[in-house]
Amino acid sequence: MKPSNRTILALTSSLLLAVLLSGCGLPWPFPQPTPDPKLPDAQQILRPLASGPNAGEIDIFDPGQIQFGFDFDKAQMIYPELITLSDDLKPIDWAAKNHEVSSDGLTYTFHLNSGMKWSDGTAIDANTFAYSINRSLDPCFASGVSYYNLNIKGATDYNRKTCDLNSTTGLDKTAPTALIGKSITVSDPLTLKITMEAPAAYFLSKMSYPTFWGVPKQLIDKYGQTKWTDHLTDNGPFGGNVYLLTTWRHTRTSPTGRGSLIFERNEHFWGKKPLLRRIEYTLYGDVNVLWQDFAQGTGDVASIPSSQYATARALKGVTVQQTPMLVYWYLRLNWQLAPFDDVRVRQAFSLALDRNALALQGASFSQTILPPETIRAYRQPTIHLVPEGLPGYNLDLTDAAGRKGKDALTPDLEAARALASAYSAEKCGGDYAKCPPITIPRPTRSPSSANVVAEAVLDQARRAFPGWVIQLEEIGGVELKVVPPLQVLLDAWGADYPDPQDFLSLLWTTNPPYPYGSAASHVSVPLVDALLAQADGMNDQSARIPLYQLAEQLLVNQGAAVPLYQPLQNDAVRSRVSGWRVAPTLQTPLAVWQRVYLTR
Repeated sequence: MKPSNRTILALTSSLLLAVLLSGCGLPWPFPQPTPDPKLPDAQQILRPLASGPNAGEIDIFDPGQIQFGFDFDKAQMIYPELITLSDDLKPIDWAAKNHEVSSDGLTYTFHLNSGMKWSDGTAIDANTFAYSINRSLDPCFASGVSYYNLNIKGATDYNRKTCDLNSTTGLDKTAPTALIGKSITVSDPLTLKITMEAPAAYFLSKMSYPTFWGVPKQLIDKYGQTKWTDHLTDNGPFGGNVYLLTTWRHTRTSPTGRGSLIFERNEHFWGKKPLLRRIEYTLYGDVNVLWQDFAQGTGDVASIPSSQYATARALKGVTVQQTPMLVYWYLRLNWQLAPFDDVRVRQAFSLALDRNALALQGASFSQTILPPETIRAYRQPTIHLVPEGLPGYNLDLTDAAGRKGKDALTPDLEAARALASAYSAEKCGGDYAKCPPITIPRPTRSPSSANVVAEAVLDQARRAFPGWVIQLEEIGGVELKVVPPLQVLLDAWGADYPDPQDFLSLLWTTNPPYPYGSAASHVSVPLVDALLAQADGMNDQSARIPLYQLAEQLLVNQGAAVPLYQPLQNDAVRSRVSGWRVAPTLQTPLAVWQRVYLTR
């Protein structure tokens, strides 16, 4: 059939329009709007599955007493923090909109955001934080983690006072001895000043710890120092940070063995509001039940039991995220007991060890014998005293033979034997059998994995130095304070706060603040002491990091300790979850909570 003139005219007009649009550079056909990948707000509900160290429970919700990272991670959702940590573990302002440090490094002035409130309408201001920080140090409160606040001027003396209890508040009633108005001062409701005993550049990192968070004085006054957290949700959702706590059901009282923590978005939060409307944690006393639920489709995020690593990798629509933990296992060598009083033996012992093989030992993560590829997913060998993931981690760190990276993880028997032979020639008449015997302890109350590692170290050392008397000895405890002085001990250290000071100055100075680090090993390197003292007092992060790296290199050269391996965390995340990531501290930074969302 012949088309009508009207049809021909319509077709011609359409073609002409297409040519004109093409000539203008516009695409044809017209682009369609890209669908928003995010689910609607009503469906932005994340459901993590979690198991805490206290049989799945939150141990405590009082920031002044929190000791477990698991509790820290959940409590940070509702309690305001002057300073929090960024994704890369740098301290950033939070409830403080900005801060300044005096030129002598002794006074920190925090300028707070205005209009901050608890969900019951009570103001959150400088007085909130002054009260909270002082409370953590109060001798009547008797916090088990008050040491985080001891950099503050007068804090040590105040914290060590004999409690003079006020029966009404449960706190110290001798007001003149309190720090408020002295080293903790409120200039006005939006200005808080903290004066230090000495400059401490790591102080801001420390301030991310819960002992510096704001707590609701109004609830503490009403319900008492120990019971107030039982009443958080008595009058509806409660909080003063990005989220509000709406539900807290305990695992121990649940007939299914599953508890819950539910948080709702705080619509009155002063900063960028999170995209997730609700976070519904299910708490488990049994990690195997947790994983069974996740494998069957329940929940969005879950940590992976080592025995289920292969299963997790095979799950469709699931990504496995691996995170180095700020922890490392190491051999502590006693510099006062021969033969480790000689640097050559300390170096030889370190260079003789095959760290790749040792990381595969003692893998009693579960009752199941795990394949090597699974164990490697949970441990990475290391020569570092400052672990991967921490600001200041040094990719160029070398061992005593000058090797770095993967090369340093393998034994250098030639260099090790040359050092040991030089020692033997000078001290033992050239006969290993006449050298001081080496005893490697196997703590009877230590995890079985540690015992297997001790046996592997024994085997490698004997093969490296045939004829040297090297033996195992059973000991009754794992802390040096309860056993006789030892030549060597398998030990571990984890971050209190993410700063190199916590892994170096705290442990490996001549007179370290932590008495079971260098004090137990009697490490003393005067140049290291000087470098660390300088770095600890500097405010310029870019300038202090190289000093820590140099100090770490000197400590490794001297054999202050023999690092072996760093644990890894593995989490399973559904593909519908966008932006979620756990930090090496094993907490989810608040900045991550602000950006996480669920996709279609």
